[in-house]
Amino acid sequence: MQKPGFYRSLFIVTLIAITLGVAIFLGSTIANPGSGVATGTLSGKVTIGPLCPVEPCTVTPERLASAYAARTIVVSVPGGDVIAETVPDPQNGYSVALKPGTYRVDIRHTGIDRSPDLPETVIIRADETVRLDISIDTGIR
Repeated sequence: MQKPGFYRSLFIVTLIAITLGVAIFLGSTIANPGSGVATGTLSGKVTIGPLCPVEPCTVTPERLASAYAARTIVVSVPGGDVIAETVPDPQNGYSVALKPGTYRVDIRHTGIDRSPDLPETVIIRADETVRLDISIDTGIR
């Protein structure tokens, strides 16, 4: 036969164990959201030009979108594999989430495109944003 209060003690111990388990779970979820891997962000504005051989020039939205789509931003490990590739947006630029580390940023060159800003080495830290604005000269004169 059980002592008086046995089930009450068992209930309290169970309640404490459940509360502790929930607290540990929530604490680890808050400390490491998502997959548990903290990331940083690489972002910036991209300007491309000139897009016409003579000024004044009328550039349709389609032609502008095409110019940006042809010049992707490439992020790689220095001397190694490509980690990310993104198409910049004419209005919003680009943004790439990356694990902390050192990366080389460049563009997929189209014709005689060049950029005085690239290639560039950036260091990404967890929960920080590195801004790298890029100006691309198309070579059109």
